[in-house]
Amino acid sequence: MLLVSSIVPVVLVAQDLSERNILHAIKINDHKVVLDSDRKIISWIEPQSVAYDQFLHQRWNFIKTSVPSYPGTNFPEYFFSCGYNNENFGNPSGWMNDVGEKIPNWFESARLYYAYTGDTSVMTIVKKLVDYAMDHGTSPSDFAWSNFPYTTTNAGDLEFRGFTARLALHEIQVDHAADMGLTYFRMHQYFGDEKYKTAALHVADVLAANVRDGSATQSIWPYRVNMKTGEITSEYGANWFGAYQLFESLIQSNTGNVTQYRYVLEKIRNFILDYPMKTGYWTDGHTDTDINSSTYKSNMSASNAQLYLLDNPEFDENTKSHIPNLIKWTEENFVTRCNYGEPATHWGANLVGEQDDFLPKMDYQTARYGAACARWYAISGDESYREKAYRSLNWVTYCNNSAGMAFESPVSVGVESWWSDCYGECPRMFYHVFAAVPEWAPPHENHILYSEEILKNVAYSRQMVRYTATTEEGTEFLRLAFLPKEITLNGKSLQQSSSLNADYYTVSALDNGDYAVTIKHKKKGDVIISG
Repeated sequence: MLLVSSIVPVVLVAQDLSERNILHAIKINDHKVVLDSDRKIISWIEPQSVAYDQFLHQRWNFIKTSVPSYPGTNFPEYFFSCGYNNENFGNPSGWMNDVGEKIPNWFESARLYYAYTGDTSVMTIVKKLVDYAMDHGTSPSDFAWSNFPYTTTNAGDLEFRGFTARLALHEIQVDHAADMGLTYFRMHQYFGDEKYKTAALHVADVLAANVRDGSATQSIWPYRVNMKTGEITSEYGANWFGAYQLFESLIQSNTGNVTQYRYVLEKIRNFILDYPMKTGYWTDGHTDTDINSSTYKSNMSASNAQLYLLDNPEFDENTKSHIPNLIKWTEENFVTRCNYGEPATHWGANLVGEQDDFLPKMDYQTARYGAACARWYAISGDESYREKAYRSLNWVTYCNNSAGMAFESPVSVGVESWWSDCYGECPRMFYHVFAAVPEWAPPHENHILYSEEILKNVAYSRQMVRYTATTEEGTEFLRLAFLPKEITLNGKSLQQSSSLNADYYTVSALDNGDYAVTIKHKKKGDVIISG
């Protein structure tokens, strides 16, 4: 996101933001700010034990019940616009449509919420969005980059062909197209429809055909390219973990040209470790920018690196030093650096900006930071990261009104709220948080808190949880209101112990009688947890 609207959508009701002078009721989005005895922020949602859970429900309920149709169509606004102005809701943004950010982020938010609740309606919502993008936003077969997804288009375009207000006709961001390819494959894993696998293979094969040697000024794929002509319009980008996961998924499922995909996978890994991990130039500019630089910095790229390493520490032999360094990188570049007059912190909460040319503090970037801090706390045991996560995530809950309408940047003037950021990227971070700190999930309820892989056939009852793991080498994190008596995978009981050569689970008692359960398996199939 780079647009700053001329209309002010939201105002923080306070002129003096210093903690010393908060002697009167201050509000964010009509919520009175609640401080604890240390004068640090806690959520406005009561009771505190369900605050994050209710935040997630509020955002999805808003999508289900409160989004008007885009003018002149029978489709919701989010099909054809990037966002909205909070003070003039129902009049969608005229800036652009960030297809390549919205599709992957909404899918991730939906599949995690589905696993957490068993609510299939969110998957139906996302299926309609993905199907439309595939049908109306894929390049023709005679293009230089053929059968490849458009990542951006003009607001109101019913056919997606590029964001011509700032970029060129048929110009795309290759990293976001790779993210869409991963989404297509994951759609295939969930729905089983071959069209999604075919679309994913098209993306992978085009990427494989265009891979190149990377350097400090030229990444393994160009950041931006014109799909029709093949002209490169920006040489360097660093947001390649979606591409990595696409090829990784295809290899694991033995789908497509696996030998070639292995070659590409190694090129991606080497580039990331040799360049952005060392230089700190995590470059991308999001779908509405014309960034052409090998030194530009974006928190999204660095955050995606953090989250992938937290799920897959074997990617990098220096993971345990790189993760805290990346968190520090975010703090130095996007917490401490601020727009004039905006705070770096609010009542103990670090607030996070987006990219070098756009520093307003954003709900979804702050949630990304909170997720990384929480998960590093779970690994390191360093309580300071738990505290950082807690305060920043509490601040994020204020970026909602009570109906679930998101206010993306409540300390900034003139920033629109984007569908992708607020309803995709932001909420999906909370499942990472729950996995790291299951105490922050609601008590006396059963939930799958997080899994990197796709789950389906999720069902909950009072003393049983069922689901199907669609991939091998999976890990699921749960909070349960009952002590498991047996956990089976494809009818075979799992052992309750750590083993490198077997499927197993672990159980930890929580303070209020609930249990945190982690299941690790090397086979896919049906999992049943019974009490």
